[in-house]
Amino acid sequence: MTNTDNRKFVRTKLTSSVQLTHPDIGSVEVKTRDISDGGIYLLSSITNLPPVGSEVTVQLLDTPFEAPILTMRIVRVENNGIGLAFIDI
Repeated sequence: MTNTDNRKFVRTKLTSSVQLTHPDIGSVEVKTRDISDGGIYLLSSITNLPPVGSEVTVQLLDTPFEAPILTMRIVRVENNGIGLAFIDI
């Protein structure tokens, strides 16, 4: 049996509210599906998402402190969400 999953990082389920910001869509609140050392997957039904390669900012909203704003790169766009990669962390 071969492994067809070529992921570099193990994914961990994470459900959290996130603010996603980009000039094309403004700031929108979405939910996370999972996170890994390489990035995060956000659930979204937004139809006008920026294309793969675009940089966006992301901030966790439901933390007991003000979470940092991270710049991330869109690496995958699907019907139910987007995959983002951490940049220089």
